[in-house]
Amino acid sequence: MWKAAAAVLIATVIAVGAVLVLPSVMTQMIIGSLRQQTAAEDVQISITDSPRLVFGEIGAVDGVLRQGRIGKIFVRELTLTGTGLHFDVGTLISERKVTLTSVESVQLRGVVDADAVRELITNASSKFEDVAVTITPGKVLATAKTRAFGQTFEVTLEGAFSIVSGDLYYKATRISARGMGLNALSLDALFPDVLVARADTLPLGLMFETVEAKDGIVVLTAGK
Repeated sequence: MWKAAAAVLIATVIAVGAVLVLPSVMTQMIIGSLRQQTAAEDVQISITDSPRLVFGEIGAVDGVLRQGRIGKIFVRELTLTGTGLHFDVGTLISERKVTLTSVESVQLRGVVDADAVRELITNASSKFEDVAVTITPGKVLATAKTRAFGQTFEVTLEGAFSIVSGDLYYKATRISARGMGLNALSLDALFPDVLVARADTLPLGLMFETVEAKDGIVVLTAGK
């Protein structure tokens, strides 16, 4: 009889240990997945009802990811909030990737600053040098230098971010160059539309929802 009691005790200890240890392990796997998908330098995530993680359930999540990337653009900060999230445990274990299957609510909010937009524009066009960017509500204004006809000219680029078929783009809405004698149409080739990030680059299987230029920053939101 004592052997049966010992077996029950051992099984209980193992079960309790699993309940205590597995949620912590899975939390670290979730953090690792978010860090990998965003290349964030710092990931701080808080999960409530963590024992339910072993069943693919998250009661609520609240977190901040700093100094990361979404597609081609640097994101200063990403904040994540959500409730009633369900994810595929098998995918997390086998691929180290969090894929949400259903949610009550979830939002990812990203903050992009002027330096990040300057880097994006500089990398997107080899024809621009000394790029400077100013972000105001509803507008992203860039100035740069470019060479044409053996001369260096000052170029002004008005642009905006937009979501097209689920993907994030940066597009020039107007390009002008003082004193060049060229109209805006002939300047358009200087800067083609930039595919900043495809929808599938977002973590958790989220989709871009809004993008808005504010005072000094561009704010992105994604949800499901």
